[in-house]
Amino acid sequence: MCLKAVGPRRWISFVMIAWGGIMMCMAAVTNAAGLLAARFFLGVAECGLFPGVIYLFSLWYTRDELALRNGAFFSAATMAGAFGGLLAWLLARMEGVLGLH
Repeated sequence: MCLKAVGPRRWISFVMIAWGGIMMCMAAVTNAAGLLAARFFLGVAECGLFPGVIYLFSLWYTRDELALRNGAFFSAATMAGAFGGLLAWLLARMEGVLGLH
């Protein structure tokens, strides 16, 4: 309901800025309770992204084109999740590469 009232342009921008702010606040977490609270609010911020993107797609594409675009979006999100751990592991192993610390 908020998405329709505010509009997808402002909604997706708000959700992404909130998500980024919460991720930056997670750097200050010092215990497990703080981490759980931060992850909860991160989930709250993130839960508005997919409906916003799907709604935005429905404004641009016809019904025949929408299934392919939604499928590509969900597939890209799945692939990002699949390779995110590998990328994080590779970045963590770069200590000392090219003299960087």
